[in-house]
Amino acid sequence: MKLILKSFAEITIKSRPVRRQFMRQLGKNIRTVLRDIDPDVKVLGEWDNLELVTAIDDPALLQELYARLRCTPGIAHFFQVLEYPLGDLDDITQRCKDHYCELLRGRTFSVRCKRTGIHPFSSVDVERYVGSQLRQQCGAAGIDLRRPEVEVRCEVRHQRLLIEYERHQGIGGYPLGAVEQALVLMSGGFDSTVAAYQMMRRGLLTHFCFFNLGGRAHELGVKQVAHYLWEKYGSSHRVLFISVPFEEVLGDILENV
Repeated sequence: MKLILKSFAEITIKSRPVRRQFMRQLGKNIRTVLRDIDPDVKVLGEWDNLELVTAIDDPALLQELYARLRCTPGIAHFFQVLEYPLGDLDDITQRCKDHYCELLRGRTFSVRCKRTGIHPFSSVDVERYVGSQLRQQCGAAGIDLRRPEVEVRCEVRHQRLLIEYERHQGIGGYPLGAVEQALVLMSGGFDSTVAAYQMMRRGLLTHFCFFNLGGRAHELGVKQVAHYLWEKYGSSHRVLFISVPFEEVLGDILENV
């Protein structure tokens, strides 16, 4: 199975060296996060996206893989693709028809095509031709370019045709570890937890610091929150949880101040 992973839009406007660094870091993070699910997973780099190839076919493991990718900083969205050798416009139409025809019956649709390479046709030519043929052959209600009920998505990459389906939304942001490290002061409340998540989403390798004012139970609660954040969004890296015993200091303040 092959997935196409699209990076966060802000990464695409970076300089060439920075962009290469971010994409390399994202690929490394993905391999680390998925290592216990599929040790042989392959992540291949492209200029603005990554191709992930896995041999997993178990539905439960696939859902776990999707869940981890959705929570990996740096991924804007990803989708599964069917790959075919590129033919002419009729061949592209047939491939799209094989996958989308049943979904189009009685519904409005649009065709979206991206193209990379040198071809005797443009992406607009593909959209027009495939759209007209699918409308005639699949019993669609019509074509709606603004608010279609179904979007037929395909991509032409040199001599390959990719038919997209099952799109999933990611959290975006920068790949974790691509920028500097940071230390978050955890209080156990909402604000520090949200701040930690936002920093992780922006690519900061986030360590946790907690000043213990409420005893062992309070410390365990904050540790659970920090562990949840790390496990869900930052498990590609090892981080620190620093607990500072502060009860005696607080007692002195209350007694002497």
